[in-house]
Amino acid sequence: MPRFAWLGALMILGLVATACGDACGDAEDRVVPLSDLPCSMTTADGVWESHPLPPVTDERCYWLEFRGCSKYEFENPLGRVPSLVVGYTSFEQDGRFSTVGSGNSFVVEEATASTVTIRNAQNQFFYLRLILE
Repeated sequence: MPRFAWLGALMILGLVATACGDACGDAEDRVVPLSDLPCSMTTADGVWESHPLPPVTDERCYWLEFRGCSKYEFENPLGRVPSLVVGYTSFEQDGRFSTVGSGNSFVVEEATASTVTIRNAQNQFFYLRLILE
């Protein structure tokens, strides 16, 4: 009987290890040049926005895919270190029902005069709108 108990425990361990898998299976580290953001704009106040607020009617302006466990390096159009980096996240491509990214779903890793690097440290897929001021 102990041999069967050992075999059963081994099978359960194998099932648990398979079920857990890679928590970040669809992660990507990506450089995002301004040319990948055709609807970005700088307001008269000098605030840069990567995408428009909803409603988004042009599919070229859908918010950027923001994969879980991923790092994104954006080209900084301001030409100076931004004083404020804000991200809005949504489960919808057009940004409906968005909220300000917080906690480990929107982590600012570095902001320089040429780039802004952010990370989605959760294993959750979002769509992203980035604001630099």
